[in-house]
Amino acid sequence: MEPISEANQLKGTMLSLSAALILYDNYLMMSSLFEESRKLRRFLNQKDPAYAKGRNELKKLAKSYNSEVKRKLIKRVIKFYELRLEEAPSELTQDENFAYLNTLIRQSQSYNMARNSSGLERIGKRLTFMNTVTQDDVLELKNEGINLFSGLFGNTMGLVESRKGKLHGDAKAFSNLRSQLQAGDILLEKTPFRLTDKLIPGFWGHAAIWIGTETELRELGIWENPAVVPYHQKIRTGHSVVEALRPGVQMNSLQHFLNVDDVAALRSPSASREVRANRILLALKQVGKDYDFNFDVETTDKIVCSELVYTVYTDIPWPTEKALGRYTISPDNVAKKALSDGSLNLVSLYHDGKEVTADRLGLMAQLMGEPRTKLHGWNQVKPDRR
Repeated sequence: MEPISEANQLKGTMLSLSAALILYDNYLMMSSLFEESRKLRRFLNQKDPAYAKGRNELKKLAKSYNSEVKRKLIKRVIKFYELRLEEAPSELTQDENFAYLNTLIRQSQSYNMARNSSGLERIGKRLTFMNTVTQDDVLELKNEGINLFSGLFGNTMGLVESRKGKLHGDAKAFSNLRSQLQAGDILLEKTPFRLTDKLIPGFWGHAAIWIGTETELRELGIWENPAVVPYHQKIRTGHSVVEALRPGVQMNSLQHFLNVDDVAALRSPSASREVRANRILLALKQVGKDYDFNFDVETTDKIVCSELVYTVYTDIPWPTEKALGRYTISPDNVAKKALSDGSLNLVSLYHDGKEVTADRLGLMAQLMGEPRTKLHGWNQVKPDRR
């Protein structure tokens, strides 16, 4: 037999590793639920011929998860994968299928927990990858257990994208929207082609903040501020969208953000220069935080997309909703401030890949299922065609 090439060795290893990590993730996602219920645990371990379920199936899964042999093998594979990845040729790393496998691995909670000890410490220093997960361990996770479950689920669902957004690569839309934005504006997006979008309540699925250009930040007097200096290069290369994504709060370009079908830009109508500057500084201070899979606005160490707006626009009384014992804020809750009390103005709106110039506020209310009688007719800003 001819020897297997290094490229095929790496691809085969990544295929196996991604499959194994998905199994580990699925076990963790499941264990965080059934371990909290004695009745459910007993039920799942009972024999039931009607469902072709043998006795102690749940215990068998736990034993397989905790297999020392499998853990050692996985650790060896991860080490091999990371070493070979550093040496991989550029033509391989640019391959679409290779990139997909790499994404599966990198977004695995089990993989990231294995590489990042601080991630384990946040889970009460109890749950450790490749170590036994007991009933007491999982019970002590509490909110972190829910955060883990949501993270596993969100990372898996986030990979499902049926197509590109209708504004993806649209140079005219990018130029028009870019000309209308001002530092501190809020961006909302809709991506019906992503599975995660269908799991978010309301019309809008994501929110972000546009922090502006170098010129704007110099005009606001904060370009040399210690909170801004570390991001000079990113801002100069157009990475002025601060957003909370599954990997955490990061800075991306407007082109990257516009892989969407719908987008709206909102602006405070009466924010002073000082208020705008403080908001931008506060937004940049969130960069690097973990994603809040608990969606809890009362936590500060982790943050979700709409919580980013909630945290930065501290002067606006935001509507929140209580769900599963915690207060949350959705992108629709943010958008409603442009429909009702005039806290925000609707600066720009694109729907189904096309710019909306007439009755933008009315259309947005219709898309969100809000009554038109609540609208402030003056709360619309004509597009700035500078």
